[in-house]
Amino acid sequence: MSAFTIDEAPLRQWVLKAYQENRRLSGTPKRALDAIRQFLSGAPGGESLVSRYWFEEDPPASCRSFVEDLEKTSPGLGRAVFSPLLAAVKSMEARNDSALAPNTSVYVSGLAGPLAIKAGIDETLACAVISAAILGLSRIGRAPVEAALE
Repeated sequence: MSAFTIDEAPLRQWVLKAYQENRRLSGTPKRALDAIRQFLSGAPGGESLVSRYWFEEDPPASCRSFVEDLEKTSPGLGRAVFSPLLAAVKSMEARNDSALAPNTSVYVSGLAGPLAIKAGIDETLACAVISAAILGLSRIGRAPVEAALE
């Protein structure tokens, strides 16, 4: 139920890469980027003194909105993104471990292929969606996400 620590740099890199590659597209890629942008608004920046995402201010509402936005992007996308991540977090908690995966980038890219196929998006964008979800889980824990999926 509690949050966990993770190196956020590779996750932010996936989001940035997806934005750079997909920002001029419309349709599904645009909706996915909009969902990520909305969820990660207020992101801590390089020179900024802000250290919290806005989703940390109201986790239940933010998670519910993110899941709904993912569903508008592609039906079933919210559950497809969060189900394996929630299982991994539960496993991590059961092992009393502090690491979601030995290598975050490899973990994200490993989940991205199947998600890209299911959602009809490219793998870089799938990596960004997964990265946004992990950022949320790492900072607010799994309870608000589980509630949003009910």
